[in-house]
Amino acid sequence: MVEKLTKKEFDDFARTHELSTFFQSSMWGELKESTGWVSHIIGIKENDEIKGAALLLSKKTPFLNKNIFYSPRGFLIDYNNFEFLKNFTEEVIKYVKNNKGIFLKINPYVEYQKRDINGDIIENEQNNQKVIDELISLGFEHNGFTIRYGKDLEPRWLSVLNVKNKTEEEILKNMRGTTRWGINNSYKHGLKLIELKEDRICEYKKLMEHTGERRGFIDRPLSYYKKMYEVFSKKDNIKILLVELNIKENLNSLYDQLDSTTIKLNKEKTKQNKKENVIKEYQSQIDSINKKIEEDKLLEKEYGQKTVVAGGLFMTFGTQVISLFGASYREFMKFNGQFFLNYEMIKYAIKNNYEKFNFFGITGEFNEDSDMYGLFNFKRGFNSDVIELIGEFNIITNKFYNHIYNIMYFVYRKLKRWI
Repeated sequence: MVEKLTKKEFDDFARTHELSTFFQSSMWGELKESTGWVSHIIGIKENDEIKGAALLLSKKTPFLNKNIFYSPRGFLIDYNNFEFLKNFTEEVIKYVKNNKGIFLKINPYVEYQKRDINGDIIENEQNNQKVIDELISLGFEHNGFTIRYGKDLEPRWLSVLNVKNKTEEEILKNMRGTTRWGINNSYKHGLKLIELKEDRICEYKKLMEHTGERRGFIDRPLSYYKKMYEVFSKKDNIKILLVELNIKENLNSLYDQLDSTTIKLNKEKTKQNKKENVIKEYQSQIDSINKKIEEDKLLEKEYGQKTVVAGGLFMTFGTQVISLFGASYREFMKFNGQFFLNYEMIKYAIKNNYEKFNFFGITGEFNEDSDMYGLFNFKRGFNSDVIELIGEFNIITNKFYNHIYNIMYFVYRKLKRWI
């Protein structure tokens, strides 16, 4: 039978489990408790050894005095061991029922079928349809093979780069040429990575608000980011980073380039057998550098000698580094801050022996007409594979109250839209 686990027991087990993400950690439970959820850390032991575990989150429904339950990214078990899956599920359902639960939702971190970097199915690779069928046979209802972003509580489609036993040189070599260029170009601007502490999280929040307005999403409140940092920083499982541009240094570099190219141009002009095409090329380079100098002068006048150009929030739990949120200021896109940021964190993942660098959510649409194609294409450039998960599942543990809850939720959504 399932029993309560200590936070340490659970986290020690979760960190090394092949299905681990920060969603299945005591820290995520602590964060969600600050937003009204209750966390339940449970597992099954044999001879004092944990064989399976899960974080369950519950929330009380208004007026009914009942609870809804959710296990983020599903149970930490071997889903292909159907006998244990059946036993674990039955024990969890008993636990949910004993705690006034009306349904349980899970979205296991289990891959459905192998896909390549373009999202195409890899031939001759077996899928995990059997796991889906087994969950359905246990009473779960499958939410379906969703395609669009936002249809599930966490993304069903991910973009993940395997960095296990890889070198920085191998990873860089296998990237798309334009991505490699973006990375190399970013280092020419003297960008600097700044890891924030709690007192500077407001700077990251400001960047996220700008990105939200630009891309059309509502950002989380500052208090959420601060609480997230407070909870996950205890074991160094979160990094909130800003990319800073030193405009003054970049201008000095451009002046150096201008002087060097001008010397080359004048030297070519004095040659007896001067080449007009070479002169033309040098002049074109000088015009381009002068244009960049004028642009940077305007930036320096408006923003000062240093300014933030991009940022990101990364989770570093278990076997993965996950790029959870990324943001950029539109006017500084040309400095390729996001290329710099992600490559620096890929290098961090390699150096600290993580197995995967997870670019997180994408959609299951891989054509250029998709409104999320740009995001997918950016992540694909790093040579990251498309990961399709088996999806979301729901099991009802109290049919009567579940029916009442659905009516109440329907009315709530109608009122919310009307208001």
